[in-house]
Amino acid sequence: MKSVGKEWGMILAGTALVALAYYLFMQPNEITAPGLGGVAVLISYFLPISLGLIYFLLNVPLFLLGYRFVGRRFVINSLVGMLSLSLFLWLFESLPGWHQAVAGTLLGGIVSGAGIALVLRAEGTTGGVDIACVVLNKIWPAFTIGKMMIAMNALIVIASGLVSDVLHSLFTLISLVVAGKAVDVFMAWGQPKGGESQAKVSTTN
Repeated sequence: MKSVGKEWGMILAGTALVALAYYLFMQPNEITAPGLGGVAVLISYFLPISLGLIYFLLNVPLFLLGYRFVGRRFVINSLVGMLSLSLFLWLFESLPGWHQAVAGTLLGGIVSGAGIALVLRAEGTTGGVDIACVVLNKIWPAFTIGKMMIAMNALIVIASGLVSDVLHSLFTLISLVVAGKAVDVFMAWGQPKGGESQAKVSTTN
């Protein structure tokens, strides 16, 4: 069992990587950040409610599910992850990005996937869809967290294609597949070969 300080340090490092991936590789190439933010944007097209309020309301039931199926420690660490990601997105917003669509798609996926895996290995998430993926992995452990992320985010991106162009939706799909694969690779990194095929987020109270 990791200490709280070590867990939060890993969460800070992971969310910093996710924020860097967004500003350095994804945003400059108009690659949409998938997840609950994409759902919130879609809903905002049809309801006259602020994007921030929609995102908050969507997160509430997910955090409750996380508490029910994974535990209090997971919810606390996920709150730390969500808040620290918001902080790093604010701190890094002036960073210059790399305008190269193919490289940005691949590197954005790899770096963000590594960051998400680091947060998951610290028994947390960045909130949103990540929580749903961890909960579903508890119910259906045959499906890795990375595969869950690919499936759920792919549905969101396909739906988002209704309000964005096909080319950038395609780049986003490729990036999220790379990110999901990277999550599984980095989750399994250093795990005993004879044991589980991936590190899992433990159930704690």
